[in-house]
Amino acid sequence: MLAVDGIRAGYGRTTVLHGLSLTVEDGDMVAVLGRNGVGKSTLLKAMVGAVPVTSGTIRLGERDLTRTRTHQRARAGIAYVPQGRDIFPGLTVLDNLRVAAYGTRPRAWSQALEQVLEEFPVLHAKRAERGGGLSGGQQQILALGRALMTNPRVLLLDEPSEGIQPSIVDQIAETVCRINNERGITVVLVEQNLDFAAKIARHAYLMDKGEIVRDLPAQNLLSDRALQHEFLGV
Repeated sequence: MLAVDGIRAGYGRTTVLHGLSLTVEDGDMVAVLGRNGVGKSTLLKAMVGAVPVTSGTIRLGERDLTRTRTHQRARAGIAYVPQGRDIFPGLTVLDNLRVAAYGTRPRAWSQALEQVLEEFPVLHAKRAERGGGLSGGQQQILALGRALMTNPRVLLLDEPSEGIQPSIVDQIAETVCRINNERGITVVLVEQNLDFAAKIARHAYLMDKGEIVRDLPAQNLLSDRALQHEFLGV
């Protein structure tokens, strides 16, 4: 289980998360939703160690990760796909994948590479091409594949549908669901696209002003226009 308990975090003197708590059960798929600027991306960055936590705790199973470094969290089982994908455009697809393996030292990384290339045929086909030459959707798939190279227990996804054409968005949703189903990887998704989030997540947390304000089944949001207007601005 991934447990975030009463964390406060932010940038310099600016606090963005104000005592935020949530839990994600092993193998679950959860969406964190809210308007722009409420702290969703900051929450993921705090989970992965890119933003310091000033109080509260972050635990994965029995292990307290609150004060550990980013690479230690990766080795503990947390993988992060940031907003904008953040691949290495000058490296080939294969080298993008290898960098993730070298950075976290998974056991039998060559087997992990083989599995990722088998799971994502487009990456196998374009393995010798530079990351910067891929389409937006292909770059997102590369970012997913790179995260899976670390053999994670938890996959954090920040706006994976952003800037991608609808047909590829559907493909990415199917891919994330397959990863969860076949590998049992827990998924925490930050999204603005409600339809995309509802295709993936079973459960949703609504954020406002750095706090969790609602906790409900993701499908309930699709039919609740009042909630959509109040917390998502749609």
